[in-house]
Amino acid sequence: MSRNRMMLLIAGVAAVVVVLGGYFLGVQPQLARASVARSDTADTASSNATTRAEIDRLREQAKSLPQMQASLAALRTSVPSVPNTSGLLTELNSTADAAGVTVATVTIGDPQAYSPPAATSPTGSAAAATGGSTPSPSPSATSEPTASPTASTPAVPRATTNSAITSQNFSVIPVAVSVNGSFSQALAFVKGMQSDGRLYLIDSISSATENGSASTGSSDSAAATPSWTFSGYVYVLSDEAGAPQTKG
Repeated sequence: MSRNRMMLLIAGVAAVVVVLGGYFLGVQPQLARASVARSDTADTASSNATTRAEIDRLREQAKSLPQMQASLAALRTSVPSVPNTSGLLTELNSTADAAGVTVATVTIGDPQAYSPPAATSPTGSAAAATGGSTPSPSPSATSEPTASPTASTPAVPRATTNSAITSQNFSVIPVAVSVNGSFSQALAFVKGMQSDGRLYLIDSISSATENGSASTGSSDSAAATPSWTFSGYVYVLSDEAGAPQTKG
């Protein structure tokens, strides 16, 4: 083999080595980075599409934000985060003036920690309602048809609770209001209380008649003045669990 051929062979081998080295050291890493970049681009495009969908959903919900804020304000007025007894008294007096009754007394008790209702059986039997067993029919029953206890007894409603409402953040305040006025005026007062912003649950109503002297000053002239007492509860829902419930 001549010297020239040897040099050409060596040059060819060197050229191949240079090409292979350039591919593995330069081209191949660039191709790998390009593949990673394409994968990242696809992931970014997918993430952007998800973000755009979420933005569109939030933009749609934002249209109803004023209505939701108004509803929240009404709920916070109905069940405030503090007792606000002064505001309650103002509301009661305003309602009494509108109904034409005279407020005699207002008794507001101390806040009591909420106690979740006990779970009840969903069955509608009398045993579930009374806690006892249903009596069996008498063996000497006549031919007169009798109604089935299960069919005649209404179903006991299942107690519903919310884990977000606890004794730490929810309080019950007993309130009793006594007013003087006619039946229609007392009825208007109750209707007004149920329509006021503050939620007032009435669970007891009593009435009495007081004898008072007439405006003439004569002790023999007396008029019967109906007196009505409404007892119930208002509620407080603290913004934070465990927040102290103080009278305000």
